Amino acid sequence: MSVDTPTVTAQAPRRLNVLLVDDDESLRRALARTIRLAGFDVEVFASAESLLSRGICERDRCLVLDVDLPDIDGLDCKRTLDASGRHLPTVFITALPRGDVSASLAALAPVAVLYKPFNKDDLLEAIEEACVEASP
Repeated sequence: MSVDTPTVTAQAPRRLNVLLVDDDESLRRALARTIRLAGFDVEVFASAESLLSRGICERDRCLVLDVDLPDIDGLDCKRTLDASGRHLPTVFITALPRGDVSASLAALAPVAVLYKPFNKDDLLEAIEEACVEASP
């Protein structure tokens, strides 16, 4: 005699979404791959304008944001998001010298500031910290 057992389909947990903004296409691709391999979903943007036009949604947990972007730089992008009430824990990445941006970055209370070239493990650790900070 066979007994039919109901099939229970467990819904996979939604992966946390990381937003990545960098104008360097090859770095953007490499970082996106690293972030995906670590188990996150990632959306990439070549400019602050494209991120700002997309906006921030509930699923977004972390912003990895290059400081030195054309037109709207990373600092102004973060200020714009914060002013609109869309606070998202942010990891800044930059090739600029520490002294040139450290005071401006500190005022924006980033989770981390990583100076290029940086270690991928440092990036992933900062993203994980940001996601914990952003948890509801």
